[in-house]
Amino acid sequence: MGGKASKTTTSEPDVPKNWNTTHIPSQKDKIAIVTGGNSGIGFIAALELARNGAHVVLACRNRERGLKAEADIRELIRSVPGHGTVKLVLVDIGDLSSVHKFCETFKKMHPRLDLLVNNAGVVGGTYTKTVDGYELQFATNYLGHFALTAQLFDQLKKSESSRVVTVSSLLHRHAYFFFNEDKIMANNEEEYGQITTYCVSKLCNLLFTLELDRRLKAAGINNITTAAAHPGYCDTKIMKKGADTNRDSWLWWLVFPHGGGRAATKCGEGSAANSVCCHG
Repeated sequence: MGGKASKTTTSEPDVPKNWNTTHIPSQKDKIAIVTGGNSGIGFIAALELARNGAHVVLACRNRERGLKAEADIRELIRSVPGHGTVKLVLVDIGDLSSVHKFCETFKKMHPRLDLLVNNAGVVGGTYTKTVDGYELQFATNYLGHFALTAQLFDQLKKSESSRVVTVSSLLHRHAYFFFNEDKIMANNEEEYGQITTYCVSKLCNLLFTLELDRRLKAAGINNITTAAAHPGYCDTKIMKKGADTNRDSWLWWLVFPHGGGRAATKCGEGSAANSVCCHG
């Protein structure tokens, strides 16, 4: 399963066929936010942006893991000429009050936002409600990023050319089995399925990207581009958790016949390239 980046704009950049992180143009003084930047795709995206000169805000929920990622990135880019910076700011994307606090903190730190990578996500587990009363996967994978993007919209408009990249998944294709536009979110254990709920949340990511693009064009806002990036099948923590928690699910093995996250077919670095490449 290869990585794909779906752009909703009509003009396509000249991207090499075998694009990788060595093709990243200078990101000097660009201001970026990467949610879930402490591991997996988010970590590599943050690393490559900082390596190429961007000032990256790691938007992470766990302080300890976030600080380790911050320190690791600083060490990895320390000897790179013209490297950027990285700074941890805590946020729980599944908690709307935490998202609001993060946005207010960011506005005090930076005058604008050039790149927002909506990457953080969860998969599997038992039916859980957030502090706001929403199902956890729906709240984290989609709703929190919707709120984050909306509250940072003015900062995106202040950029000469900004981009919103939402990490989606081709699993959205399986959501049509379960999707009900009148009741998108699972409201109880009977309506909840570990994989089905994840598929629906990823469909919401894609629909959000398409609707944001439509509204930007309708409003004549030309300096903001929105894209959905399918990273491919990656050896990341979230995929390994999905394999472990859904070992007995027929749908998981149908979708991932090679055993989920235990048999990676695409490394995190190559997958993260989709997110980074969207900001040329």
